[in-house]
Amino acid sequence: MAHSDDATKAWVSAIPIKNGDGNVVAWKCEYKYTLNTFSHIFYRRVEIETPSKAPASYTKAELLTLCDVSFWNNMFNKKYNANTATAATAADTSFDVSTLSDS
Repeated sequence: MAHSDDATKAWVSAIPIKNGDGNVVAWKCEYKYTLNTFSHIFYRRVEIETPSKAPASYTKAELLTLCDVSFWNNMFNKKYNANTATAATAADTSFDVSTLSDS
């Protein structure tokens, strides 16, 4: 199971930009993922090609589709792995370089 499946997800903001008719021409969206102590907020500005709906006519699910939530899920998985991975190596500060041959 992917980390994004286990994460808590929440809207931070969805700000509509409207034309003179009150229809949305773009959305500025922020969406937060949290899993254990790691969290990340994704941002996306979505342009609406054919403005025909007022902000209240949209659903949260529709906004997520416009924002390409599958991309955010994939990126969260990568960011979570990178930020929570255990270091694979450790520095050996006792190593003495003078013990190596010169050539």
